[in-house]
Amino acid sequence: NKYKNTLAEFRKEANEIIKNNPKLFDELPLTAIVQNYIMEKMKNDVEKIDLENCKIDDDLYTPGTTIYPRYICKTFSQIHSTNILTVRTQNIQLTNYHDNDYESIPIPMIITSSADKSIKFTSLLTGDIYNVCDVHKGGVLAIDFHPIYTTIMLSASMDGSIMLINASTMEVKQIFKDHNKYVVRAKFSPDRSMFFTASYDYTLNIYKFCGSSTPRLFSPHIVNSSIPTSLLMLTTPSTLPTPSTPLPIYSKIHTITFESNIESLYILPNSSYLIVGIRDSNYFHYVNFQHTNSKTQSFEITKHNMNANGDDRVSFIAMDIVASPNNGGKYLLVMTDDESGRIIMFKTFNTNDINKNEDIASLTLIQLANFYDIPSPDSSPISSSPTIPSIAIRKFTYPRLLWHSSGKYFYACGIDAYPRVYSIESKRLVDKLKGHVKNNGNSKISNSESDNDKLSGHSDVVREMWYNEERDLLITCGFDKCMKIWGSDELCRELMKDLKEEGEKNRNQGFFVRRNTIV
Repeated sequence: NKYKNTLAEFRKEANEIIKNNPKLFDELPLTAIVQNYIMEKMKNDVEKIDLENCKIDDDLYTPGTTIYPRYICKTFSQIHSTNILTVRTQNIQLTNYHDNDYESIPIPMIITSSADKSIKFTSLLTGDIYNVCDVHKGGVLAIDFHPIYTTIMLSASMDGSIMLINASTMEVKQIFKDHNKYVVRAKFSPDRSMFFTASYDYTLNIYKFCGSSTPRLFSPHIVNSSIPTSLLMLTTPSTLPTPSTPLPIYSKIHTITFESNIESLYILPNSSYLIVGIRDSNYFHYVNFQHTNSKTQSFEITKHNMNANGDDRVSFIAMDIVASPNNGGKYLLVMTDDESGRIIMFKTFNTNDINKNEDIASLTLIQLANFYDIPSPDSSPISSSPTIPSIAIRKFTYPRLLWHSSGKYFYACGIDAYPRVYSIESKRLVDKLKGHVKNNGNSKISNSESDNDKLSGHSDVVREMWYNEERDLLITCGFDKCMKIWGSDELCRELMKDLKEEGEKNRNQGFFVRRNTIV
């Protein structure tokens, strides 16, 4: 309708009213109200829709507890000097040579990558940086860890390279250079038989387990000794992996080329389907790993329309996909680039059992709910800009979603400095993570880490989130060069102090040593 700057101008001229009435921005935008009306009208008018498939399960109406990470308990501001791009947590086996023997101890680590091309391994307990990995020639955009051999890290870079790295020894096990543009996604399959990489060169690469090798550091006479390929190698070890445990190796078996940049992908918990979202398309591409041609290593691909009415209008694209954690991935949450901040919940399949090997009933996905992630005007230099229209803001950001393990809440970030919490039951915003002390919109968190800084939220766009289920912690990172830890109660700061004391005690007893930078 050509009125692209109207909202920005209104925010600029009505700035004082907006600041004095923040609740105005907690309400649904007009576009959201219209979309909800259209959705309800369609459900009432279309008689041919299978009512059983449209039935919303009871667990989507059951309220959750109010226990989820939302209280700031720790800030790390000195890990990176540039924008932090990714964050993960993982227990990493660190090994010391003591009394003529190797002693291996799992250390809870926060793993982050930055625009400076580095990957850093920081103790979740003490904040000590144990390892720095500088093997990529571009910023690392995606990190994942092997589901069983938890020291094996998969990393993907802006330089187009993929690496498998032993995070305990910092040995680069394998390097793949099969992409010629940014690699934006990289994930292991839950059954650990494959991993996948997606790039802006329009390609999805599929890599498969093909053997194993013994770490070079501990077996100098057996380098990359190939053990016959067998799925038996992928069974859960009876004991924790040791430095000499043979580690899996992979090879590329297939490439799928799409019509545009790949933005999002998700592998379902049972490893049966990989779901891919691309730019300039209203379709998801479901790659079926249950029906595979063993001779050609090709896979069946079906397209699923995200538009509720089944048309081909591209009004939004899928920037992120996450499947529900508490029911085998029965529902998909999809973050779109729509100017209203629209987040859509779909039924993953139009059947009642996603594990059945039966034909999919319909190629149009069923929309169960809509959420609207609206940025706060004062929470980011981008979102408060009077010169950049809101529709443009969405196109230049990379929003992300994250489920809480209960399946009752999810987090959204990527458009401003506040991660937001939404309730599945109420379909509403329930929390904005600002910390206990409000930040000045123009302030930055300094290296001195004042008390106010430690208790405050982010001061710039939040780029990535990770949920640590073991400790019920949310880890966030972003363009303020800070990493923050959020707990589920106001005593979480005391818990972090106790964990730090425990970690420092072990460090002082010589259990761990800081390693050198690996280049």
